[in-house]
Formats: sequence, C-alpha cells, structure tokens
Amino acid sequence: MTHRSTEYWNYWRGGRASLRFLGGAPYVLGKIARTDAGDDHARNLLVGHFSRFLETCRIRVSVEGKVPEFGKGCVVCHNESSFADIAAYFIGVWPNVDRLAGADIYRHLPFARAACRKVNLDLVARGNRKATDPLVESMVSTVKQGGRVGWGAEGRLSGTDGIAPFKVGASLIAIRAQAPVVPVIIHGGHHTMPLGTFRARSGEIRIRFCEPVPTKGYAEEDARAFADRLRADFVQNYNELSVRRQVVS
Repeated sequence: MTHRSTEYWNYWRGGRASLRFLGGAPYVLGKIARTDAGDDHARNLLVGHFSRFLETCRIRVSVEGKVPEFGKGCVVCHNESSFADIAAYFIGVWPNVDRLAGADIYRHLPFARAACRKVNLDLVARGNRKATDPLVESMVSTVKQGGRVGWGAEGRLSGTDGIAPFKVGASLIAIRAQAPVVPVIIHGGHHTMPLGTFRARSGEIRIRFCEPVPTKGYAEEDARAFADRLRADFVQNYNELSVRRQVVS
C-alpha cells in the first residue's frame, strides 16, 4: 500500500469515527441523563462511547503506574493534546477519579448538562473567574472529604507534541485542601490523531500515573511556583514516553 493510499484510509477511518461519535453523542447523553444519579451504569455508557471511537480509529490505550487510592483526597492532574487524549482519559484515568472538571464547550451537545450532573462531571467556564471560583471551592471541599478530583493542567487542548504552560487551578485546589497532586501524563494523541484533523493513525496512547507530589509547605501565593514545579515533572515524564515510542517505532 502506498503512502498516499495509507493516508487516505487514515482520514477515512478518523472521519468515520468522529461522525459516529458526534452522531451518537445525543443518544448516549440522553440515556445517561435518564439513569439514576451515581449509577455506575451512567459512567459505563460514556466510557463505552469513547471506547468505540478509539477502536474505530485503531488506537489502543495502555496504563502504567500506581493509581490514586479511593478515599484518599487528591487532585489528579493531566495534560491533553488532542481529542484522542480525551477519549483515552475516560478509559484509563476516569475510573480512578470521583469528580471531574471539563471544558464547558461540551454544554452545547444535547442532554450534556443533565448527563454531566449524573456522572459528577463539572463544566468549567474558561475565562469566567466569577463562575469558576465557586467551583474551585467546591472541588477543595470534595478533596478534603477524601475525593479524587480530576483537573486539566493546561486548561485546554494544547495541540502540540509536548507539555504546554500550566494554569494554576489544580495547584490552587491542592494547596487549599493541603492534599497531594497525582500527575497523569498522557502521551500519543498528537501522533495518532492530532488536533484539528480527522486523520487517525493506528497506534497507542500511553497513560502514566506518577508519584503524588505533596503540597506541604506551600501557601496559596505559591500556586504559580507549584504549578511550574509540576510542569517540570510532566515534561520529564513526557520526554521519557517519547523516547520509548521512538524505540518501539
């Protein structure tokens, strides 16, 4: 098979997966909205929808490292470069998160708001400090009560092969709750299905749970410094996974 024909099938496969995902989203979200609150079935419906997307794209997900324990409050902080990384997150990370913050762009999907409430997924209004501050405080309370809170480190899809600058949201939550941050590095989405394209190359997205980073000794005014320290750890682990990918390739 020539390179041109291979790329054609990559675009066809990615486009098909994307259309099926978007077309099926209202049906899946509607089913979730009608389930009982807290029902694991609701979560499984969403995981299944993301799984079918990656299966169609021929993208597999692998997970390594120690996942955060249930009942031990922490902030599970991750990076993401493309929609494929988001899909991988819901398969490999979300089962170990009790409450998740996501971009409010998804509110435009039919039944999204009701479905998100059923699965403890809070939609964050990016750039709206007035709306975000109460959510941050609510997340702090969840962590203090032993919950594992998921929060994106970069605040958006980076679209790059690397780690973008960090926002301070995850750091603020962890410092205020005096709880550790569990870094989760996601690697592979940029290579298998880059942001802004339907091209889906078969491959692997690797998820690495790293050792918790304590917040002891940090005050709220140190949130920026703590976020920069976290990012340095992310960069190191991301580069290690990049080297491993090159060796395997």
